[in-house]
Amino acid sequence: MFGLFSKKKYQPTVTPEDKEWIERSIIWFIEVFGFQQLNARPFITPGTTNFPYKNLKDPEQFQQLFEQMCNYWGLKPNEIIVKFFDDIKSKQWTTAWMPIGPANEPGGTYTQIYTTEEKRFRIQLAKSNLENPELLIAVMAHELAHVKLLGGKYISANDPNMEPLTDLVSIFFGFGVFVANSVQTTDGYWISRSGYLPNQLISYANALICYITGGNADNYESILNANTRDLFRKDFEFLSKTNNTTLTKTIVEATERVFETGRKITDGFDRRDFHDVIETSKKLVESNPKDVWAFNTIGYALLQQKKYPEAIEQFTTAIAISPYWDYPYNNRGYCRLQLGDLDNAFVDLDHSFEMNPDNSYSWRNLGAYYLATSEFEKALYHFQEAEKRDPKTELINFYLGQANLKLGNLEEGQKYIYKSRALKEHNDSVIE
Repeated sequence: MFGLFSKKKYQPTVTPEDKEWIERSIIWFIEVFGFQQLNARPFITPGTTNFPYKNLKDPEQFQQLFEQMCNYWGLKPNEIIVKFFDDIKSKQWTTAWMPIGPANEPGGTYTQIYTTEEKRFRIQLAKSNLENPELLIAVMAHELAHVKLLGGKYISANDPNMEPLTDLVSIFFGFGVFVANSVQTTDGYWISRSGYLPNQLISYANALICYITGGNADNYESILNANTRDLFRKDFEFLSKTNNTTLTKTIVEATERVFETGRKITDGFDRRDFHDVIETSKKLVESNPKDVWAFNTIGYALLQQKKYPEAIEQFTTAIAISPYWDYPYNNRGYCRLQLGDLDNAFVDLDHSFEMNPDNSYSWRNLGAYYLATSEFEKALYHFQEAEKRDPKTELINFYLGQANLKLGNLEEGQKYIYKSRALKEHNDSVIE
């Protein structure tokens, strides 16, 4: 009667809203990157076993670490430029998508830059981080997460959840201990992480990953610092005692099937087997009639075959499901452009551009609109901006060639046309 035998109530350290956001985001990561990516390496641990570097100020040792980190993320080291800058002792750090300027940003920053030949990324790191390997790895993991998410166009730089998602995907790729321990360094200097994940969300994400991968919580609890150790213990106890998570074994297996289907669709596009792409995507729609990505994918496969009216139907369905996603608008506008419906094409293309001006296809397709309206200077400008953002944008060489030829720049125009042919760019435009 004094409550001595009352059943203990287990509660997570996060709010129901934050719990739902973390679990929904991890489901999305599994759909995009696969459960095997998570299960094979749920936690990368600090120490010389994984990181046997004695002096990271030595360029050779740092390069080895950098290549190791890129390997964890499945990134190419030769596509990423690393720069160091002097910083104050506070070691505050932040990350931004920003134009290249004076290297006076505090901490670690990520920028996307290009040459005319290949895509390049740049991350900047504070020199003082070289004195603290664990902090350096945490910062590098965050910056490489930007390369993965933003450079891979999985999210937009304007996404309000961009920084929290970057922290969370770092945890998903195995750096949860480093993310947790980076909140305070061993020398007592605090790390400013405004806009990033707070301790409770870091803890729950780590506990959830440990739970769904069948890990031993004791192995990780002992290497967490005081900021999250108790939180981690409480969250893991909640999950193991209640099984209260949407990431059940059934859901994880179903989500992994979505990942495998996505890989099959990507392979179909690579082989230009659009029938296979469409049939595979239709299976996604059968299991989820609100799968906006599947409708957009079907539409894009039809677009590639110049079946513009049929593609427009698919993009319109995608827009009805998700009116704030820019890609279906961009694709529908391009189809309308090919059909000569210039006014409605511009409405779609301009709307898409306003939502995501970082998308190189938004620039390219607006350029195609100006090409169709004989505004050749505007067309060339937009094609050039598309090329700056991503020189691998489909048909960009073809369109640059056309715009230059229209302006009388014959040598430049022919150069791009030849390059387009050499790259075997597939022309989905009515322009020949």
